[in-house]
Amino acid sequence: MAARAGRRSRIRRVSLDVLAFGEPLLRLQPPAGGRLEEAVHLDLWVGGAELNTCCALAALGLRAALFSRVPEGPLGRRVRRHLRAAGVDDTLLAEAPGRLGLYWTEYGPAPRSIEVVYDRGDSAFSLVEPADAPWEALESARLFYTTGITAALGAAPRRTALEMARRARAAGVTVAVDLNYRARLWPAAEAAPVLDTLAGLAHVLFATSDDLRVLYGLEDGPEEAAAAARARFGARTVVVTCGAEGAAACDDQGTRRAPVLAAASVDRVGAGDAFSAGYLWALLGGRPQRALEYALALAALKHTLPGDALATTPEELDRIAARAQGDIRR
Repeated sequence: MAARAGRRSRIRRVSLDVLAFGEPLLRLQPPAGGRLEEAVHLDLWVGGAELNTCCALAALGLRAALFSRVPEGPLGRRVRRHLRAAGVDDTLLAEAPGRLGLYWTEYGPAPRSIEVVYDRGDSAFSLVEPADAPWEALESARLFYTTGITAALGAAPRRTALEMARRARAAGVTVAVDLNYRARLWPAAEAAPVLDTLAGLAHVLFATSDDLRVLYGLEDGPEEAAAAARARFGARTVVVTCGAEGAAACDDQGTRRAPVLAAASVDRVGAGDAFSAGYLWALLGGRPQRALEYALALAALKHTLPGDALATTPEELDRIAARAQGDIRR
């Protein structure tokens, strides 16, 4: 009986499918392609890389939670209500004095580009330390997710992200990281060694071909870049996106590539976060060989929806991944 009880005590109890760590933001944007310097009205969206991925995963039926910190008051409540509406567990969202990070976008149609202005310094999130982390929830989750954006936001969240990734690995939790290099948050020379360490803790690593080239000089195509990044960082799976060229994944089974899906572009912001969600959803659902298709399908769907996050269903994602046409469904 004692031996049987000992075996039971070593069984890891899973309460969450995904625990993510990152900063919620508000996006402020002039409507209809207007310029910030001339704007009279602004659209407002709740966003943030890890938050967006959590929202998509919750929409697809997974138990997702965001560990973060928001300011006390109406803006913090706005974030919390957004998470609850999306089905994301908000019990690990703490409130503290300070401000909520903002980013301003000017969504210019061609030939203009999307311009981003960050205003997130000294936010309530920027002071999160490892001592604040929900270690029990982390060690009982199936997967821990964070991005290089979080590591760019200051010494405290950087320490916390790295320590959470280390502790997750030690507890047998899958660690997924999106490099998400942002040149307007920190220079490549500063980011490269930090993201090298973070990527080295990942079982699943997402990166763009541009980020791998800028940070680590990996110049080849998506398949070659994925294989080279896997060899460099030691991740079980590396997924590389290449814009209109699609994406490639490299793991123990070899390298696979899939094309993008054609989509009307209503709002490109958050498509990369949706891509990560689609891949992780398939991976956690036991369909790794189709994960690229689901990732690209969810990214295409996000292009058609305004705002940073998206709402969908597994049935809709299945239809899109099967290259179903967007016809009228009666």
